[in-house]
Amino acid sequence: MIREFEDKDLNKVNELLKPFNYELKQNIFLHTLIYEDGCIKGVLVYELIYDRIEIDYIIVDEHYRKSGIGSEMLNYLIKNNDVKNITLEVNENNKAAINLYLKHGFKIAAIRKNYYKSEDGLLMMKKLGD
Repeated sequence: MIREFEDKDLNKVNELLKPFNYELKQNIFLHTLIYEDGCIKGVLVYELIYDRIEIDYIIVDEHYRKSGIGSEMLNYLIKNNDVKNITLEVNENNKAAINLYLKHGFKIAAIRKNYYKSEDGLLMMKKLGD
């Protein structure tokens, strides 16, 4: 089941985000989707900025990876928001994530040199409504 973040989720969500040196702090633009099936298995953190979305993180607990959870959360986000586009940055070496985004219709819009210290980042975008 995919649902919106609730305060009771904060510890588990931050546990999943810890390897990325990121801690969830709510603000007016920040939203979080939770994939739950008896326990929290995945998290999608994004910013809704007027008529567009920027994905900050899609994280699936390592015990549940490659089971379609990332795709389900991404599909949910795409289908349940009326925005012009969705963007994200991804490390050029994160082939699994890049393939996931390409599968869902994202295109590489730009390369950000040394975005991840010595590695480039890919800015990816999916255009939706106008």
